[in-house]
Amino acid sequence: MKAVRTLRLLWFVPSPLAILAENWKLSEGLTLQAERNASSDMQFDALASGAADAVVTAMDNVMDWNLRMGPQDLRVVAQLESTTPLSIISRPGLNHLDDLRGATVLVDGPSNGFIVALRAMLAEAGLGQHAYSLAPVGGVKERFDAMVSGRGDATLLGPPFDAMAIEAGMSRLASIQDRYPSFPGQGLVVSGRTIEQLRPVLTAWIGALDEARIRMVRDPGTARQVLTHFGFPAPAVEVMIRTTAASLQPDPAGVALLIEQRRSAGLPGAETTYERLVDISLLPQA
Repeated sequence: MKAVRTLRLLWFVPSPLAILAENWKLSEGLTLQAERNASSDMQFDALASGAADAVVTAMDNVMDWNLRMGPQDLRVVAQLESTTPLSIISRPGLNHLDDLRGATVLVDGPSNGFIVALRAMLAEAGLGQHAYSLAPVGGVKERFDAMVSGRGDATLLGPPFDAMAIEAGMSRLASIQDRYPSFPGQGLVVSGRTIEQLRPVLTAWIGALDEARIRMVRDPGTARQVLTHFGFPAPAVEVMIRTTAASLQPDPAGVALLIEQRRSAGLPGAETTYERLVDISLLPQA
């Protein structure tokens, strides 16, 4: 009997590729032990302590994480979506980015969790880092809940929480994708040590994700049915279909954008390179 291998994973929202791979039985012999986490700092702690083997997260987080006490060898080994749709959502009564002057902006963390895209967009609107305050509250669900409870003036949200916020009467001030078309999607992040220890497991699972990606492109109708059955609302499913990655290889243009945004925001970690952030050795070979 073939041994069952386990991969321990943390994510903010379940990955559609992982759901499809499991539904289509593309990763037999591998058990995915996946849990939702509340913040990117929690993800880092889990990677550093060995409580998790991998996380699905914003790729810019790695630039910050590798400066902390810990593994300092974290790598993006796959990009799981072409882009992560993000909008700056505000409380009712605010209609323009300039209205955020003096505002409290809810974030995952002050130096990670899509922070570079947010700060870059606000800076380009004339709002320097001292024109508003950042309040760390956690991941996308936590930010949505905090906005609904009135704990902040604005935040970054993605599907399905952005649409839920609009339905609750909030305003969409700007789209990250409209301003930065090459903004990349979330990545699968592991440590260099884990790559070596779990290479066969990671290679097998990433291969299953890639097969799910290919089928998603070829048969979006069936993928739509599976994701809807899993419980995702229809608007979120359509976004997932639309942002299916053309390849699991992290996009060099997208990574370059993240590095430049971090540099322009004056955040540490911008001296890195694509080669120091990314490891493509686990990806299926053409």
